[in-house]
Amino acid sequence: MRAQRVEDTPGGRLPAVADPLRPFESRSAGVATTERVLFGRLTTEDPVQAVVRRIRTAIGLGILTDGQKLPKEADLARQLGVTAFSLREALSALRDAGLIVTRVGKNGGSYVQRPPASDSIAEEQLTGLTATELRDLGDWRAVLVTYAAWLAAQRASAASSDRLASYAEELADADTAAAARRALGRFHVELAAAAQSMRLTRAELALHEEFDWLVQVLLRDETHRRAIVRTMLEVSATVRAGDAAAAWVAGEQLTAYLVTELTRSRLRLIAAGSAGPGPKRRRAGDIVAELRRISKQTVGILEDIADDVAAGVTMPPTSGELNGVVARSVLPRLGRVEDLVHGVGFMAEVGLLPEAEYWMEWWQRASDGTFDRDYSHQLDPSLDDFYEYGSQDYLTRPRATGRPNAMGPYIDHGGVDDYLVTVSLPVAREGTFLGVICIDIRVAGLERALSPWLARADGTCLVLNAESRVLLSNAVRYNVGDVLPQSSDLSLTDVGWFGWVVARAPEEP
Repeated sequence: MRAQRVEDTPGGRLPAVADPLRPFESRSAGVATTERVLFGRLTTEDPVQAVVRRIRTAIGLGILTDGQKLPKEADLARQLGVTAFSLREALSALRDAGLIVTRVGKNGGSYVQRPPASDSIAEEQLTGLTATELRDLGDWRAVLVTYAAWLAAQRASAASSDRLASYAEELADADTAAAARRALGRFHVELAAAAQSMRLTRAELALHEEFDWLVQVLLRDETHRRAIVRTMLEVSATVRAGDAAAAWVAGEQLTAYLVTELTRSRLRLIAAGSAGPGPKRRRAGDIVAELRRISKQTVGILEDIADDVAAGVTMPPTSGELNGVVARSVLPRLGRVEDLVHGVGFMAEVGLLPEAEYWMEWWQRASDGTFDRDYSHQLDPSLDDFYEYGSQDYLTRPRATGRPNAMGPYIDHGGVDDYLVTVSLPVAREGTFLGVICIDIRVAGLERALSPWLARADGTCLVLNAESRVLLSNAVRYNVGDVLPQSSDLSLTDVGWFGWVVARAPEEP
């Protein structure tokens, strides 16, 4: 059957006969569902980006093929439920990305132009994620696959099971990682469509761009391909058998493999990117030694600032005086802090200043790597977004112990909205507690700094805080923020700072 081109169809609409998900010769309910979702009306506050994602996903899955002509702008805008202006903005963005080309003349219009797939793009996307972002994507992927498989086992036709198996075979026979990735994406979409759920299919198409693109990193390796194909075939077999419970387990196994291997690959890629400039002696040491070095340097900078602040103020201090003293103490040392440091500043003891019950000075790292003064903290207790730091561990513990403290990992809601560790040191003069000097460290930055050791570990390697909460991990089983069970048989090594330990276990045979 000749593949019917869009321009041959009435009104330039998408073909309604030929199956765009080759190599199958007849359309399926799953394919029809996918097309209805991809080219159905959009419900979003940002129609331009929504159109870009829809068309980019259609190209990525191979539903829109290289050289295929898009419908006329008026027809496509009407199908998607967006204005002509929004559609033109989206097409302009797709042209800039090299995904379509617009021609003038008798056969003018916009044509799909799939660029050569670059594995480096997938690598950049993977290494650009934090460990928690990858975990969250994996959680969402598991939710969709397991539930879709469970429903498909109860609702799918034999033809849908055949197509699922065919996509596994297509992945096995693919000659490039990009072609294998498209086969995996089609498998996931077909599974959702076989569940006969429009909402699952919409969610699956949205996740394709975020997750399945990353898997291209794995699909270059024949060992990974064989393992993925085996689990895909197991899913299709359980769906065909109508065994919903077994289909759920098979879907879970497929996702667990993908997320586990992506986690390992991510650490290896980050470690490889960290192998450039820098003292080689740091790469030859142990993760415990590197943690001790980072901790010692961080506390050393805080001690220098704290000494300057304590020596520079008079008692009782004023806010104007404290402002100048803190700035003169912090600014000269910003060049010494590690790249993983995200913020530095001083928080005054509550009620220290008569003119301001709460008072702080803070500097936050900007996108260009420099530090800018941060005025975003609301210190008026009468307002809803008041930043009440007085009861936080990073102030109360140094006050109580007179020692450095590390609080975290915790999510800085309303701030950077990411996992942080706050290292703080008490500042005192003449026996009076003035407040704390703090350094914020992003967990993602700490992981990047320690990735060579995490990637090189033969088995499980974790960094735990004083409450046995996971700070860093190279294993999918243990995620940032998890509390390690007391029954764990991991061997522990004391870091010597903040109650942190490194937990290890040999690789399972």
